[in-house]
Amino acid sequence: MLFNFKLLFRIAYRSLFHTRGTHARLTPKRLCVLLIIAMLYSAMEIASWLGFFLDNILFPGYRRQGIRQPVFIIGVPRSGTTFLHRLLERDEDRFTSLKSWEILFAPSVTQKKFFKALGALDRLCGGPLYWLLITAEKRLFKGLSSIHPASLFEAEEDAMILLHIFSSANAFFLMPFKEELWQYFEFDLEVSAAERGRIMAFYKRCVQNHLYVFGNNKQFLSKNPLFSVMVQSLDEAFPDAKFVYIARNPLEVVPSTISMLTYHFNVFLSPLTPYPFLDEQMEMLLKYYSYPLLKFTGLPESRQHTITYVDLIEKPVQTITQLYARFGIEINPAYAQVLHNEQESARRYNSRHAYSLENFGLTPEAIVKKYEYVFERFGFDRQL
Repeated sequence: MLFNFKLLFRIAYRSLFHTRGTHARLTPKRLCVLLIIAMLYSAMEIASWLGFFLDNILFPGYRRQGIRQPVFIIGVPRSGTTFLHRLLERDEDRFTSLKSWEILFAPSVTQKKFFKALGALDRLCGGPLYWLLITAEKRLFKGLSSIHPASLFEAEEDAMILLHIFSSANAFFLMPFKEELWQYFEFDLEVSAAERGRIMAFYKRCVQNHLYVFGNNKQFLSKNPLFSVMVQSLDEAFPDAKFVYIARNPLEVVPSTISMLTYHFNVFLSPLTPYPFLDEQMEMLLKYYSYPLLKFTGLPESRQHTITYVDLIEKPVQTITQLYARFGIEINPAYAQVLHNEQESARRYNSRHAYSLENFGLTPEAIVKKYEYVFERFGFDRQL
């Protein structure tokens, strides 16, 4: 069975009957959140699994869809993975990525075909449905826009697609029960081989579905900080995969990540403390820094590349050129022009996400001590 019903039922039971004294306590706000989640998730999964069933009847060719040298962007959150993802995605003749609407509402081929047809019809009518969705998401994602710009029509972290089998670390931000879900934050290290095989088989099918509809001659491009602890599993599922690891100074990453995750917790929960799971977040970041570098020692150089946030932001043309050279990819003239145009805009970029270590009761000295390995490995400045 692909879907993890046992875990879902355990989480649902705990969410209703064992929340006292936890960040998931049943306040009126939390009850409303649970009701909305239950209704949306049920509708999404009924539609998705009906779509998967119809795929086998209407589009059986997805099973033969090849996946050629997919590229996975990994690294700690807030390290520039989104910027790199969207920059590489501009090489439209080569790369294709899952958009948010696919991840959430159309993991199957049948659903993708349906929404593509609906989109074509909407464009013929002048785009009223598209305009309505854009207007609605601007309001919905208003609080998130300064932290992580999001849109249904932009490429996003496709690890969320594993919510369709209820086997994703993303569920923790909705149902924060560490005993049940924290294993997914340490995927290669804590999840059993059989469980990893089940999950990766589903993910691989979702990648095939995307390529079958949106570019069977293209390379799949993915960006997921959560995949930083899934390098071994991804390598086993995609033996010719290539990995790009981005590193950024922990003095910037730690407060930015805590701020972002605190925002998510406050949306879906009624936390007992201002910064829930602070210690767990610090440990998670340490693994996400170190684990990919450990696994890279067993990969050929042609399948892995490491860059820093500073290089990516200050000299994107040189950084992407070196990345392509490492992977044996030729930059076509159209994409070379894109990179040239991005050079100046990247230098002018200034994040609107404000953060400070002091806000979280942390000091630069404590961060340097905890992430000493990272500072030594990359020579990051120990004072910002």
